[in-house]
Amino acid sequence: MIVAKFGGTCLQDDRSRGAALEACLGLLGEHGRLVVVVSAMGRAGDPYATDTLSGLAAHADSRERDLVLACGEVISAVVFSSLLRERGVEVRAMTGWEAGIRTDGVVSDSCVSSVDPGAVLEALGRFPCVVVAGFQGMGPDGSVTTLGRGGSDTSAVCLAAALGCGRVLLYKTVESVFTADPEVVPAARPLERVSAEDIRQMAWQGAKVVHPRAAEIAEQASLTIELRSQSTGRTVTTVEPVAIRSGRYVTGVAAGPSVVQVTADGPADVPARDFFDRVFSLIAGEGVSMDLFSVFGSRAVFTVRTDDSEATAGALTGAGIPHTLSGPCRKVSIVGAGMHGMRGVMAHFARALAGAGIDMLQTVDSHATISALVRDGDGDAALRALHEEFIEKPPCPEREGAV
Repeated sequence: MIVAKFGGTCLQDDRSRGAALEACLGLLGEHGRLVVVVSAMGRAGDPYATDTLSGLAAHADSRERDLVLACGEVISAVVFSSLLRERGVEVRAMTGWEAGIRTDGVVSDSCVSSVDPGAVLEALGRFPCVVVAGFQGMGPDGSVTTLGRGGSDTSAVCLAAALGCGRVLLYKTVESVFTADPEVVPAARPLERVSAEDIRQMAWQGAKVVHPRAAEIAEQASLTIELRSQSTGRTVTTVEPVAIRSGRYVTGVAAGPSVVQVTADGPADVPARDFFDRVFSLIAGEGVSMDLFSVFGSRAVFTVRTDDSEATAGALTGAGIPHTLSGPCRKVSIVGAGMHGMRGVMAHFARALAGAGIDMLQTVDSHATISALVRDGDGDAALRALHEEFIEKPPCPEREGAV
């Protein structure tokens, strides 16, 4: 048994769907049983793409919005099943919830809470192929929820893990996972092998090849992800659930979306801990996600997506909290679990940006990432400078001391 997922651009027209169909026929001949997970067909402007459906429901409430968004994958599953049937394949199409995918119920950005593969296994007892609509599942109250942008990757990985597969195939129109976005960094290099931890961190920091939750689940389930080229059918990048020693402590660089830096100051007569509790509770109450938290004295500094800046400012103003907003900005990051314990990484990071004339407005680090907030207009130049410093130059062999 094998699970294969095809993204929206792999299914957007007759030619691409034909290539996906041939790939599936080959997999059926090789494995005998096949679970296909599909995204909505195409991209914005195509009639059944997720962005197009979203535009049709501009005034829907959040629950109804997820209902509409889930339709694209359902249509895709039925269409692709019909194509397989035309080629003589007995097949059953299923929604994500029919396939046993249960979620935590968070609208538009659900996490998968469990997968019951019983219905899929029962269908595979009668049909050699099952096509499942990705990007969706059923919440605790029985409502349809979606898994966030790129969530069909997560659907495929969850099903592969629940079905006991050792690997999952993700067909993409890209030719590899690269050390950076090659459209921004021409010197970006393809990665033939990468750890699930590093691909997860790169995804959270802005890279868009594999959904971060898919990488996290693959690591937990000891599942190998093979990214395959839609055009050639070849495996271009293997994401492995174990650490990979490549001799280089930074795997790649990435940049996130446009954000605004928020600075909020508390009154002198209120304990700082109470002020921070109030500020972060206010923003959370608006349903706004925050990043790059820093607190010192009675000042809280954090970032929110540019689209959320108006709601953030409104909440703080309504509570009488003095604040300033600066932006637009972007977070740029280097990623690599191998940098943990390396001496002088931050010095190299600062030197690279300084050499490019780029100011760091805020920084944050973890065992696998170092990030800096820069002005939006400096984002691409920052990526190129960091890539040159950490990827294009020979790696530093030292592994002692603190970052």
